[in-house]
Amino acid sequence: MSEQSVTRKAIAWGPVVLWALALFLLSEPWFALPGFQRLLDESTYYSDKLGHFVLYLALGGLLARGRWASGIEVRHTVLLAVGWAYGALDEWHQSFVPGRTPDIADWLADVAGVAVGYTIITLARASGCSRKNSLIRSSAKP
Repeated sequence: MSEQSVTRKAIAWGPVVLWALALFLLSEPWFALPGFQRLLDESTYYSDKLGHFVLYLALGGLLARGRWASGIEVRHTVLLAVGWAYGALDEWHQSFVPGRTPDIADWLADVAGVAVGYTIITLARASGCSRKNSLIRSSAKP
């Protein structure tokens, strides 16, 4: 594997790894930002689920970006399953964190976020490729 290939894969998948690490750290009580836990405690059920959805929307988008940026043909279902499994692992991890509890509703919000984020980036990428190809075809006409 060439150095350029390794660099390309690191640039493609690095943000996924960093975001997964950030999600893990957000579950840790020692990492909580000042006032963050109080905000969580005072939040409503729906804002908590919205938070999970948005955080995992980003993970889904990064997984889709990693797929096309790396040039590796990974099945969409595999990457979605990775995102969903990571959400499940994060909920399981919370069972070991004092003051945190796993919640199936949180995981469902994670699943929805991954699916929507992945779909948005995949469709945007496909739309961009289609637009680019049509521009190439139209400019090639005599």
